[in-house]
Amino acid sequence: MSFMKVMVVSGLMLVACTSSESSPKSEAIAPASAPAPSTAPAPSTAPAPSTAPVIAQAVETAALVRVEDPSTVCMINDQYMGVAQIPVLVQGKTYYGCCQMCEAKLKSDPEARLGTDPVTQKPVDKATAVLAKDAQGKVLYFENEDSLRTYGARM
Repeated sequence: MSFMKVMVVSGLMLVACTSSESSPKSEAIAPASAPAPSTAPAPSTAPAPSTAPVIAQAVETAALVRVEDPSTVCMINDQYMGVAQIPVLVQGKTYYGCCQMCEAKLKSDPEARLGTDPVTQKPVDKATAVLAKDAQGKVLYFENEDSLRTYGARM
């Protein structure tokens, strides 16, 4: 029983921290063209169940986040890694891989260096693409900012 009380207290603390912050965190996970999720401040005496839907809504509406630093992406696994990866220089362009196998594939396989823009369906060089990641860290490659905005507006 005391374990449940700790979890409830932790949940309330999380909700209090989340609802008292300003909107930049919400804007960071929402597409550029979408408004930030509405989070009305919860009264300090509000029970945890009434605030839980606000947190769930923020997670469900989380869309794409632009990846500013391509070195944090494994371009073979198309996954955001959060830390610098192995730089792989091929024909004057820099790609990134998470291990020696990824490095070797980027060097030897021209197809591995291409992504597909989800809007235009055109092949995109991963070294020059506009990168964005979803809530699970999957990376998408866009040929330009307009394509990224179009994709974000569809979500």
